[in-house]
Amino acid sequence: MNEQQEPLHFLDYWRVIQSRKEVVIAVFLLIVVTGVLVTFGMSKYYRSSCLVSVQQRETGDFEVFNRGMSRYDPLFLRTQFQIIQSPPVIEETVRRLSLTERWSKAYGYDSMSATKAFDRTCLIFANRMRVQQYRDTKLIEIQVDVAEPKKSAPQEAANAANMLAEVYRSQNVARFKKEKERALAALYSSLQEQVKKVNILESEVEDVRQKYKIDNLNSYAGSGGSLHKLSLTRMEELRIRTVLEIEDKKSRWLKIKSMKKDDLLAVAPLLVGDEALRLLVANKRAAEVELSTMKQKMLGPRHPDVQKVQAVINELDVKIDDALKAMKIGMMANYEAANSKLTALNDMMDVSRAKERSAESGGYRIFQKAQETLSHAKRIRDALEARYIQEKIELRIPRTTVEIMSRAKVPEKEDYVSPNILMNILLSILLGLSAGVGLAYFVEYLDTSLKTVEDVERFMGTPVIGVIPQKVKPFNDPASEVAHAEPYRVLRANIQFSTKFQDCKTLCVTSGSVGEGKSLTIFNLAYINAELGTRTLIVDADLHRPRQHKMMGVSNKCGLANILLGEVGIDDAIVKTELDKLDFMPSGKAASGGSIHGLLDTQKMKEVIAELRGRYDVVLFDAPPMMGVSDASVIVRDVEGVIMVIQHRKYPRTVSKRARDMVESVGANMVGIVLNNINISKDYSYYYHQYSYSYSQTPTTETKS
Repeated sequence: MNEQQEPLHFLDYWRVIQSRKEVVIAVFLLIVVTGVLVTFGMSKYYRSSCLVSVQQRETGDFEVFNRGMSRYDPLFLRTQFQIIQSPPVIEETVRRLSLTERWSKAYGYDSMSATKAFDRTCLIFANRMRVQQYRDTKLIEIQVDVAEPKKSAPQEAANAANMLAEVYRSQNVARFKKEKERALAALYSSLQEQVKKVNILESEVEDVRQKYKIDNLNSYAGSGGSLHKLSLTRMEELRIRTVLEIEDKKSRWLKIKSMKKDDLLAVAPLLVGDEALRLLVANKRAAEVELSTMKQKMLGPRHPDVQKVQAVINELDVKIDDALKAMKIGMMANYEAANSKLTALNDMMDVSRAKERSAESGGYRIFQKAQETLSHAKRIRDALEARYIQEKIELRIPRTTVEIMSRAKVPEKEDYVSPNILMNILLSILLGLSAGVGLAYFVEYLDTSLKTVEDVERFMGTPVIGVIPQKVKPFNDPASEVAHAEPYRVLRANIQFSTKFQDCKTLCVTSGSVGEGKSLTIFNLAYINAELGTRTLIVDADLHRPRQHKMMGVSNKCGLANILLGEVGIDDAIVKTELDKLDFMPSGKAASGGSIHGLLDTQKMKEVIAELRGRYDVVLFDAPPMMGVSDASVIVRDVEGVIMVIQHRKYPRTVSKRARDMVESVGANMVGIVLNNINISKDYSYYYHQYSYSYSQTPTTETKS
């Protein structure tokens, strides 16, 4: 049953970077150095810019009657951007500045034909210019970047920007003038046709007037019609004003008639505009205020001053009453007079209508229609003539919608805009780090080897009982480090405390494939056992690739193979070492030159294992790798426990998984796995993991001595 995989922690990502730091550093340095070299090898570009103002024309050139009307075009400025960057403007700028001769030498294409060199120069110029708008304005900035020729690049940039603006402005004026000339020609042709049309219509109107003997007003006196019709129109206007006047006077009179005296005094001056009445009301209110002041001073009604003021108030009341009565009579008289005026106007209009009906019969309708046609034609003629005169004046005084607000200045030698050294270096650093980390993760993704203790236990289904660091040497070597002994002490303790190795003495150490460090692991484990007082025997059972005799520094002529062949006894094959508690049995070689294949799969081998178990506390067998050699399956079956050594990040995990399956398939007792060759500087967490593991098991046996 597969266990649920724990989510990755930040430290897991950091572990990948740390374990692949050589890749990260190499890629980082490569990209940064390349970026720096490229940056300092790039040409220096100098930028100069000028500012132009572009105004949109109010109307089109051929609009006659809508002159002066504003028409907003949202695409106007974008169109101007394209015009500035168009081939005609660029080509004319290149010609005026004679850039082809200088740039062709600087960029190395002076061997081309004149036409191709000119086109190449225009292309370079177009790629090195930029047009942009100031936000929410009609200002356009023209920028030009120049790198060649190196000595005159700043001056070239300023000249190019200024000349580009000048060419754009001059071509704008030329386009405007050309459009005006076309407009004038069209206007003149239309004007001549309209003049002829007016002359013909005038003759027709005169013929109609004489034919029907119609009295006609001058054009400036009206719209052109009979005297009766014009009089009727004016009387109608006067009648309407009179009706409105009557309604106004009637409403005022009715309002005043219905109001009480106090309310009438408040609004009468406003309705009538009688200044005398307003003064009488004001004087009365002043006298009333004065009387109120006297009463507050405790003056009685018989006091001379009080009587005098009271007399004034009484006199003002009489005058005010007379004024209000006169105002009412006057307003009623005005209302009646307006009614009389309206009656007279109605009578006059009846008479005029009768005359108009009489005049409209016959040829008046024909005359009116002809006169209206003539008036319309004259308006068109006058408008065309006025526009023609105005266009001729504008053609003599050219105007442009483009104005150069500020000219480009020559930048200083140190004010180049490209390359941006700091920005390029920062980008190189960021790109180098990203590429390095990305490549590290990619390599990690492609690496299917076992990398962590968790990987081993999850994939193999077997506990890790030991973690061995890198650069470990045999402990009989004077150059070996004392600190490297601790991982083997932990491994020894984990084996002793393992529930799978209780009361067991024979232990086989194997691996999935060659070169994973099983021989060194078993030697150092035996060395630690011997140092701690355990009688230990190392048996080099790898008859195909023996390694133990080299670490021991002894001969391999006589050993296990010779015992199994019956050439020597067990005591003759055992070699004493420098440690009292440590003995060694080499793999040996057949004295008669016979084959060693199949020697381990014999009854003799089982007898040897049983006898050695009785002589020593621990017997460690250095077995061949499980993959490719059949002898390993035989020996792991006959011993009491098996340890598999897996080298960190060497073989695909499937190799180790297959070796583990082979061990279990023969019924062997898999005690645990040793993860070998850990880089402490990268994978230090694994190194310390072994200490916690050693104390996670409950000891059930004591160390034998």
